[in-house]
Amino acid sequence: MTTASSRDGLLAQVRGALSLAGTGLDRVTGHVHGFHRAISDIPFKTLAPLPGIQAGSEPTRLIHDGITDGVYGAVRGSMRLVFGAADQLLREAEKIAPPAMVAPHAQRDLAVSAMAGLVGDDMAAKRNPLAPRMGFYLQGQRLALERQALSETYPDAQGRLVIFIHGLACNESVWDFYADAEQPDTHPYGPRLEQDLGYTPLYLRYNSGLHISRNGARLARQLQRLLERWPRRVQEIVLVGHSMGGLVARSAVAAGLREDDAWVQRLSNVVCLGSPHLGAPLERWVDAGVRLMRQVPLSRPLAELLHSRSVGVKDLFHGYVDNNDWRGRQTHHDGGGALRIPKAEHARYHFFGCTLGGDEQDPVGRVIGDGLVLLPSSTAAHLADADTAVLFRTNHMRLLNHPVIYGLIHDALSGRKLLRGELL
Repeated sequence: MTTASSRDGLLAQVRGALSLAGTGLDRVTGHVHGFHRAISDIPFKTLAPLPGIQAGSEPTRLIHDGITDGVYGAVRGSMRLVFGAADQLLREAEKIAPPAMVAPHAQRDLAVSAMAGLVGDDMAAKRNPLAPRMGFYLQGQRLALERQALSETYPDAQGRLVIFIHGLACNESVWDFYADAEQPDTHPYGPRLEQDLGYTPLYLRYNSGLHISRNGARLARQLQRLLERWPRRVQEIVLVGHSMGGLVARSAVAAGLREDDAWVQRLSNVVCLGSPHLGAPLERWVDAGVRLMRQVPLSRPLAELLHSRSVGVKDLFHGYVDNNDWRGRQTHHDGGGALRIPKAEHARYHFFGCTLGGDEQDPVGRVIGDGLVLLPSSTAAHLADADTAVLFRTNHMRLLNHPVIYGLIHDALSGRKLLRGELL
């Protein structure tokens, strides 16, 4: 059923955890160093203009800064040496030790995915074994996209597939949130669509710290391979993405169109739940805070720490879904918003959003939306000629499992034409 590699081994997992810890400690120490220097600069800069003080204070400052830099440099150097040695020892042990695979663990895997949302680009660049690998997962294990393996895993495979794509800092387990075995209308969307409409559900996991456009291109390749290896002829594909997952879905369609992939011709519906098509306010607030804090020496180290967030998070400033949106730009402020990307003309797009407000004019909803995304962003119908619907008094994560949202998805996949701007 699954694919296993050296990255799944216990020693590799330990090495990945140590790498994360080492990187984290190094960054924190560097920022503490910067904070220390910012504090120590205050008295020197205050006293320097006073007559007769500058001549005496400058040598003292040079000595202080030299000692401070030396101490912090030694600490960081020692940590790098220790963690580097541990990494090398574990690499050598992996070569000779018998493989010991680590069983999936829901809470641990979700925690790693959350971390990847923040620093997943750095994890990928350093080839950290813990970095989430894109693929379709079942019970926490990655599926082997081979016909025989898929036949064994899905003995009742159907020709209609619905692909669920999670959002930032999550993994496929979030689609089970809010489920109650005793309440059928809270059962996850996938099993309900399988029972009601005959779709076979598959769940994507990906590194949400990478650029959305990169994940979109990789998903397009995964879907093409899935089409070629699925046990039955694939008649229909549906993409359902929550939050960032909706942007990844749209990006994958555009990538598939560029490559003239066969799977795109099977695409019938793209459903985006609370996706920030025009960007997310939280990322804009963080970005504004970083720029403001950089103007103040004492807050500059914290600004640099926040600035080190992943490129996946930064893509949410405008909702970047194409390489050309971000390529060649130093910041999100020198090129404007996201570009409109190609859509599959034969497929129907559905943008469903929600808000904490009681109606569209509620000031709470207008300011914070669903807690993460504002309605104009989640229901930006003009980007894909999409049907839209709005659920009031509902938070962002509740879109993962809500009876009303399931009804909308069911109706969309049944062919019912939704009214644009339907209010619920």
